[in-house]
Amino acid sequence: MVIPILDRYILGEILSPFLVALAFFTMVYMVLALQKMIGLFVGKGVDPLRLLDYFGYLLANTLPMTIPMACLMSGIMAAGRLSGDSEITAIRSAGVSFPRIYINFLAFGFVMALAVAYLNFYLSPENTRKMNEFNKWVLAYNPLLAITPGQFSGDKMQDLFEKRARTMYTEGMNPDTGQLRGVQIREWEIFLEGNEYFHIGGKMIPMGGSRIIQIINASKGNLVEKLGPDGEYEKSIRLKDGWILEWSDDRKSFSVTDFRNGEMDYNIPKGKEKKTLELNVKPETFSMPVLFQIRNNIESDGLEKIPGLETLKEMGVHIKGLIGLKQMVEQMKIELAMGAANGTLTPDQMTQQYSVLTQLMALMQQGKKVLTDFNVEIHRRIAMPISCLIFFFISFPLGLVVKRSGKGMSFTLAVVFLMIYFTFFTLGSTISYNDKVPDWIGPWSANILIAILSVNIMIKRTDMDLPKPIQKFLDKISDQKSKLTERLERLSIWGKIKKITKRGP
Repeated sequence: MVIPILDRYILGEILSPFLVALAFFTMVYMVLALQKMIGLFVGKGVDPLRLLDYFGYLLANTLPMTIPMACLMSGIMAAGRLSGDSEITAIRSAGVSFPRIYINFLAFGFVMALAVAYLNFYLSPENTRKMNEFNKWVLAYNPLLAITPGQFSGDKMQDLFEKRARTMYTEGMNPDTGQLRGVQIREWEIFLEGNEYFHIGGKMIPMGGSRIIQIINASKGNLVEKLGPDGEYEKSIRLKDGWILEWSDDRKSFSVTDFRNGEMDYNIPKGKEKKTLELNVKPETFSMPVLFQIRNNIESDGLEKIPGLETLKEMGVHIKGLIGLKQMVEQMKIELAMGAANGTLTPDQMTQQYSVLTQLMALMQQGKKVLTDFNVEIHRRIAMPISCLIFFFISFPLGLVVKRSGKGMSFTLAVVFLMIYFTFFTLGSTISYNDKVPDWIGPWSANILIAILSVNIMIKRTDMDLPKPIQKFLDKISDQKSKLTERLERLSIWGKIKKITKRGP
């Protein structure tokens, strides 16, 4: 198929600024991200060449954000150039209508929308997954990367069927030598004589709590690698100038080990799959079809089908979504209360049952937020490709303002509308977590706002008309529109927008 000369010319005018804008916005995103990662990796001994892998993953995740931005910028710049040089006037004088010119902008936007959709639906989730694997490799290479100075890092929750969990704290780290200072390692466990309770029938049932069983404190530490008894190299933290405080099982006594004039090696536990009942799934790592599947599993199909919760299937447990999980938690509370009352459960059984119950309760609280995460992610992936079309829809009439306002106006308008779009896009995603707000409002709020502005500006700046059914509907609400306009005219910003929309090509 031969593309008409007019279409090739207009598409060429769009393509050049699009590539420039795409390169600019992508470079800004990449520089900001890589600046942080370079300092992190090089400062802690990771081979800088490994950044090339990270660069590729990051690039694929950046394009879905920068392509829509380049669409708006290139559309306004192209329309502005054609209008500023009176080429649109010449084309119109030859009998070519605005819709005929406009279709080239929308066609380019449609192609970009397909590209962003492919990136969002398939490629970006795969790259995000590879980035997570890369981060795990970095932590395996140097476990100290997981440590944030001034914060405890480690196990948030006790593993299923494990007696102990551990956390680590450090005051800081020397970026040149990697030496830690002010190191403290704590081991803890769940026990029955705690201060946590749940209520059934007006009665308070003690459910235990957690307690520290060992504290290791040292003034400094270094990462070392040594040959283990199994013939494999293992990583340890060589601690110096410190002490160990450890409680007995009955909590009636404790022992202190002093190594203030010596050193000790703390073996870092090898990475293993943690068996915790935690909904640790990130929607950005799944392709679109899998995203829908997991969302349905969380809602009603079965929590044991979700990646990371296979432990439920191993235990022979089937939970029909969040509603089924709530019913199971209430049933376990009753069984534990009865077991504590009639003595049918031993202390060890109570401890184990309580460990499972606490994780199920945490899973239930976490489930609602994760479900919202998945719904917001689904709408976000659909809304971003649509934004390419909307940006080209509004870019053409906005670009016509250049003839009277100068070419710098095109860039200014593009920046203003980008700020409006991403402000509503970011704030909207936060609003979606409100129980009273539908999940789709956040990701789509920016598109809806820009689309309304686009239709209004297009009608006022060109001779295009809306379809008759839509026009008829708008005529019916003209009174309400007039009242709203009167209120908006009182705002200073509305006067500036009105001046822009009334300017001719």
